[in-house]
Formats: sequence, C-alpha cells, structure tokens
Amino acid sequence: MERIQDVFPESPRVSRRQLLTAGGVAALGAWYVRPSLFTSEQSLDPSVPPDAWPMRGRDPSRSGYATTTSAPTDDVRVAWRTTVGDPHLFQSPTVAGDILYALTRHELVALDAATGTERWRFATGGELPQGGPVVADGQACYRAGVSLYAVSENQARWKFATNSSFDEVLPVGNTIFLASYFGSSDSLIALDTSNGIPRWKTPSEHRHRPLAYADGIFVGAESSRNTLVGLDATNGETRWQLSRPGLPGDIEAAFGNGPVISNGTLYGGAGRLYAVDVREGSVEWTADATGAVMATNGKTIFRAGEGHVVAVDSTDGSTRWKTSVGRTGENRTSFISGLAVTDTAVYVGAESSLVALDAASGERLFAFEPKEGTGSVGPPAVVGERVYVGIENAVFALEEA
Repeated sequence: MERIQDVFPESPRVSRRQLLTAGGVAALGAWYVRPSLFTSEQSLDPSVPPDAWPMRGRDPSRSGYATTTSAPTDDVRVAWRTTVGDPHLFQSPTVAGDILYALTRHELVALDAATGTERWRFATGGELPQGGPVVADGQACYRAGVSLYAVSENQARWKFATNSSFDEVLPVGNTIFLASYFGSSDSLIALDTSNGIPRWKTPSEHRHRPLAYADGIFVGAESSRNTLVGLDATNGETRWQLSRPGLPGDIEAAFGNGPVISNGTLYGGAGRLYAVDVREGSVEWTADATGAVMATNGKTIFRAGEGHVVAVDSTDGSTRWKTSVGRTGENRTSFISGLAVTDTAVYVGAESSLVALDAASGERLFAFEPKEGTGSVGPPAVVGERVYVGIENAVFALEEA
C-alpha cells in the first residue's frame, strides 16, 4: 500500500480547487507530511439512506429500488416525459432526494424528480461520459474520459484524473474505490468522497476492478476475469484470492453488471452463478443460471439475459422460476438492459418495453411500451410510487394507472 504522500510526487493530479477545499494553497507544504489534514476519517458504512443512490443499482444488492416505497404492480401511465438528448445506452436514471440524474453521450442532466423539469446540465468539455452517475456526499459522480467528476448544482466540486480509462467506481461510506493506471502503475485507489483526494493506493500486478463491499472486505476482479480477490477496505491489503481453476465459467459477471451482495454473500459469475462467502473467499454453492444482469431482494437472486429472467433461491441456488420477457407472439430474443427488484415485483428493461413480473411466481404484471416508437429501453429505477426509465432520448416517470 502507498499512502498519499507517496502518490502525488509521482503524479500530481489534484486540482487547485481540491487544494483550496482542503485548506488553501499555503497548506501545500504540509501535504507530504500530514495527509490526514486533507482527508476525513474513513467510514465504511454500507447502509443506504432512503433518499440516496450511492452506487450502481443503488445498494449492494443492486436492487435499483428505494425500500420505503410502494411501486406500481398493475398497469402504468406516464406521469411525465422529458427529452434529455442523445442517449447513453444502458445507464439507469439515478434518483437522490428530489433530483433525477441522467447521462447522455455528452452531458450530465439533472431533472426535478417530481415534475421532470430540467434543473441544469453539466458538460466535461471534451471528455465523453462513460458511466454513472452515482450520488455520494451530495454530489453526482461519473466517469468521463480518464477522469472521475463530482458535480453538484452545475459545478464540478472536484475532478480526479488518472492515466487511463477505468471501469465502474464503488462508493462505500465516505470512500470511492476505483482501479486505473495512475502514476506509474495499475492501482486500486481509495478516494475521499468530499474532495476526491486519495486516502491510499495499492499498486497491483493486476488491475482489481471494484465489484462489491461487505463486512470490511472490498471485492475486486482482475482484468483477466479469472480471479476474484478480497481486500482489506481500509488499506488494500489482500485477505483472500479465489481463482478460476476447478471452477467452470468466469467468477466476474459479464458486461460490468453484478455481482450482488446480500447477508455477507457475494453472488456473481458469467458462465455459472456462484455464491461466495465475502469474509472467507470460499464458494458456498454454484448453479446453472446465466444472464448478463443481476439483482436481489435478499430472498431471491434474479438473473436476466437472452430474453428471459430466472429466479434462484439465495440459500441453495435452486431455480424458483424462469420467464420469457420477449414480446408476446414473437419468436426472437429480447435484449435486457437491467433490472430493479422489490419484495413483490421485478422490473425489466427489455429491448423496446418495460416489463414487470411477480417476484414470487414470474407471472407478467404489465408491460409498458411508448407510443412514439420502439426505442431502446434502459435499466429501470424504482423510487417513491414511480418507475423511472430512459427510453431512446427521453426519461419517463411511470406511475400506477
């Protein structure tokens, strides 16, 4: 592990705004001596307040659901529809407090979640958005080019630049984990969410892509997709490794979707579904349940891909049901962009429609398809009594009809 004072002589990429936030330019001389002056004490509380959305899928279970809500289970109608511009495919709307954030190919857009009225837009000026946003410490964080931006009220609060593009970031408590080429090596980096300043970085022979967190353990996957690692989330030291030999299929899920965490168990894998004890790094069970996207409500693991959704018991991997979500009467595969799950329903972004299924039986509850065409449907988000979803170049808010 390398502490902050070891990082910045190598790659001084902290902005002037960050230094001012941290205590002023005059404090720069203390930077290399007392990094604690610039970062808050690390807190790794994984709980998610009702009005927050700190990670993709909102919480460790990737449910895409604010649990104090009552989501529609019968037919739905459009509460509002707002055109936001060129769509950024497969990105779910993010709702935190009274703001909905949507990502286009060029901008971050903030809408009033109640009315759909546009509040503001933010463009990075040349760096194209790649993923996100998530909301941590009251700011929308998203990847663009080789940088991570934290934005609120149409202003960048901070920007953290690396030397290469990077995959998903994982916020936990007041820390954001990311893996990228930084300075002179591939690194796992832990940032303070309030100012984007690194708490520590761990050079690694393999880049450990952030996947999940539970019980003090950060879980990452190597870029080769054949090894899962458990790291101490306070310093990046390795606790365990789980390699592919003897285990069929990739541990890491495909296309950056998953894995999910529930009750100290990680569920993931592309060729097969694995249940892995997060603290020990041991496999509890495996099951033949494929699919590119995944979510859980604690009792059941839902996987979706190739036009179907399968429900798997979280305790033993047994299949509860499997349901097609393709258009009725059509003999073709429907692409699935994402899931949101509640205790009673599963919401599926299925190619050109949003489909809701009964969580217990897999029975279809309703399907919504916009009147204006058959545009691509993104992953849904369930907040309040509404389902929010991006369809082609617009965001829809759907409520019980």
